[in-house]
Amino acid sequence: MSGRFWTVCAISIPLAVLSVPALAQDADDPSGASRVALVIGNSAYQNVTPLPNPANDAELIAEKLWESGFEVIESIDSDRETMLADLATFRSRLREGSEALFFYAGHGVQVGGRNYLLPVSVAPASPEDLRAQSVDAQLFVDIMDASGARLNIVLLDACRNNPFTEIDSEDAEDIATRAITVGQSRQEVERGLTLLSEASSGGLAEMTAGDSETMISFATAPGAVAFDGTGRHSPYTASIAENMDEPGVELAELFRRVRGGVRERTDGLQIAWTTSTLENPFYFKPDTDDLRGSTTGLGVEGDTLGGLPPRRIVDRTFWRAIRDTDRLDAFEAYLRTRPDGAFVDEAVARIAALGGDPDAVLATDPALPDLSAQAQVGQTASKADVIERLDRDVHAVPIGVGPRDLDLPATASDGWVYVSRTPRLGEVRGADGSVIDQGSVHYMQPGDVPEFEPFVGSNGGLEALEGLALGQDGATDPVGVEIEVYVDACDMLAGNPYDSERVTAGTRQFILDRNFDAAIVACELAVDRQPEVVRFWAQLARAYRAAGRYEEAREWQVKAVEAGYVNAMVYLGQMHLDGQAVAQDFARAYELFEAAEEAGDIAALTALAWVHRAGVGVPQDYAVARGFYEQGAARRNDWAMTNLAEFYQKGLGVERSPELAERWYLQAANSGELTAQTRLARMYQDGDGIPQDFDKARFWFETAASRGVPNGLTRLGIMYEQGQGTATDVEAAARLYVRAARAGDGEAYFRLGRLYASRTPLFDDPARAALLLERAIEKRVYGAERELAKLHETGRGVPKDMARARDLYAAAAEGNPWAARDAGRAFASDDGVEPDFARAAEWYRRAVEGGVPWAAWDLAKLTEAGRGVDRDRVGALVLYATALGLSDDQNLARLVGEATAGYDDVAFVTAAQRLLAASGDFAGAADGVLGPGTRQALAEAVAARNAGLPPEPVTIETLAALAAPR
Repeated sequence: MSGRFWTVCAISIPLAVLSVPALAQDADDPSGASRVALVIGNSAYQNVTPLPNPANDAELIAEKLWESGFEVIESIDSDRETMLADLATFRSRLREGSEALFFYAGHGVQVGGRNYLLPVSVAPASPEDLRAQSVDAQLFVDIMDASGARLNIVLLDACRNNPFTEIDSEDAEDIATRAITVGQSRQEVERGLTLLSEASSGGLAEMTAGDSETMISFATAPGAVAFDGTGRHSPYTASIAENMDEPGVELAELFRRVRGGVRERTDGLQIAWTTSTLENPFYFKPDTDDLRGSTTGLGVEGDTLGGLPPRRIVDRTFWRAIRDTDRLDAFEAYLRTRPDGAFVDEAVARIAALGGDPDAVLATDPALPDLSAQAQVGQTASKADVIERLDRDVHAVPIGVGPRDLDLPATASDGWVYVSRTPRLGEVRGADGSVIDQGSVHYMQPGDVPEFEPFVGSNGGLEALEGLALGQDGATDPVGVEIEVYVDACDMLAGNPYDSERVTAGTRQFILDRNFDAAIVACELAVDRQPEVVRFWAQLARAYRAAGRYEEAREWQVKAVEAGYVNAMVYLGQMHLDGQAVAQDFARAYELFEAAEEAGDIAALTALAWVHRAGVGVPQDYAVARGFYEQGAARRNDWAMTNLAEFYQKGLGVERSPELAERWYLQAANSGELTAQTRLARMYQDGDGIPQDFDKARFWFETAASRGVPNGLTRLGIMYEQGQGTATDVEAAARLYVRAARAGDGEAYFRLGRLYASRTPLFDDPARAALLLERAIEKRVYGAERELAKLHETGRGVPKDMARARDLYAAAAEGNPWAARDAGRAFASDDGVEPDFARAAEWYRRAVEGGVPWAAWDLAKLTEAGRGVDRDRVGALVLYATALGLSDDQNLARLVGEATAGYDDVAFVTAAQRLLAASGDFAGAADGVLGPGTRQALAEAVAARNAGLPPEPVTIETLAALAAPR
């Protein structure tokens, strides 16, 4: 077997390598995140012992990695489906040459020689359940190896005690109750829990990697158990974080320091264990002048996940922006977007003091179940970290707003200063404007104030200017200032990924649309504080436009355009195109797009393409539009790629080519474009011109779900519920539906409501189902009225109300023939209401026209009895035949046979004549006489329909053949 074996945390048992197919992508595709990290921290376990530190550990590592230039996928207190979705996003961002890192903190156990990382939702009643409910650690390693990444780093802070040997009675009972509800016996559960405690040994087993350069580091040595730590972080994570900050430390040296730090923090009781096949050096913070090249998302416009930075970064940065204001909307925006943030208590107090209602901001929909209720494990420590960093006595300097003065200690004034260290992330200049270099000596005049300006191209971090004040007597006195370089909240929340003048990777429109209130506050404050920074004007306009505040958006876009900000031209042009707060002016829009394109803006290419595609102000010309999209795609604009894919998917001005559509969607999806991800998933799910592939469909729905796309969460939930590309998991489906519904997806309310109405174990709650379906109706979701009508008809979860059921069925029937049949049944019912057979017949007739066979049966019964319609036995016979012709349901066939057994030959012939006349095959009278004309028409019609029946005698099968749709 190719690969290497490492023994860690347990006995040595070789593991089989999982087969992980590589995603198809162009070999010459230069896009891709150069540094990508997946960081998972699980603390708030619901059914096993919670852990204080892992979530806090993961947040700290995510913060340090982002400041080291990594694109970070942060996954905190995650259930299994979220872990897998975030893994899918991680996988989609890895390419040839990437530097990949995976960090996990939380419960991890070894079963049968394999390591399993436990989601917070885990509730196993047996070793088999454990395997199904957790994630095999080897999967992460194999995906990294298969990606072609230049280097892989795996950090596992999971060698803690087996949680199943110390599970308390309450958790054990919760697990047992769940298992019994889904069909297991108590004896089976007790036996399974015993086997589980015996099967999962302490520590983790060995892991294997392929041929790529890989380093795997565990928190402790083979056979040992790691400490969670008594402070804010585990000894292992704390040691990594403190060494990661120092520039120029090579990875091997860094982990030698980590090993020493862990030993020191645990008084020698724990030794970090690291094994490596690295051949080339790696630095978290390399000594380089090319900050942009080592910061993911700043090299190519658009090639970014476009999400927000790690939680701590956003929390600290947004609070820094608003804490000195008296704006009610600022604190409301903080509370809404950061409900678990470090400053929630302060925000609540400020909202109340300013006359607001914090409870209204935090209000949630009572219809939605809380399936992910989590203890606030480790939150105090996490908040303390964020507050401590913000309150640190440092010079905080935002990127891209110009220089800031540095206040040096008095000992550095009126004398010579030797500069021993200068900030890596920016430039220090003396009062005369000269650059102060490391290793130089400067004379500081009284009143001289040096200034510092960060370089554009990093994500910031803690820095320092240090030196020695040189006394006349040869004495030296250490002097220095600490500096925090940071991305301004306006850039973080409203920066445009397609803007060549951006100072950070940028936020995709979908993310901005969900956080526009916070973005508006941050950018208004940024403009107030730095009115000369034109970039803030354009970003403020972008935030206003996302909120639908078009007048204000136009005002700031015009100002930015007049100041020469190129990207603003594109968005002002779009406002002219759409007539948003300006007169619709296609010529002006095109002029702005052309000017932006000439200045090198890649978003202008897709704007020009749209004008020609839609034919607004110019003749519609798909070829010209495609040319602009191709230019944009050549410059790595993933929205251009997405549109090219649509052209080939739909055949817009080109021959339809699902294969080319797949290729372009794939490139855009790998670049992080969310629309491309969901469309590609649907192509695979539906087999739209390409082989149906539920595994690939699930993968791309996972990437969209990982970013919080509401319908992506719902579609992924459907796959779990229906077992498409994965084992059926109704609990996972429900959790996904809840997340999607909280994000406003109407279909998620419908799916969740139908689940709670379905009598499914663990989810049999018709009262909740009714609430959820009401929400779905408010959002005009197809099918919701019909499902709610069923509850009112039966009185499940709501008072029995046939009148309400009738109204709901009638509303649903407008687009659903099966609901029309239900409406017919409801109007024919006498259950608490007077039957209305005439209305019932109308709805049955509409359902028959829609092809519902049972509605034909129902209408036949009314017609036969003369209820609501004229009594007509031959008409009833025609309807019975119609029911049989619309379905191969054997039960229906039996009932039709029984119902028509008493009809004579005259009735059958008359029915045949009516059917032949209706199809234009017979012009004679329907008199029940099997004369020559009828015989000929019957023979020809039966032959034409390939019914395989003799034309005589006329039977119900003959009539069904005549009634069947052709």
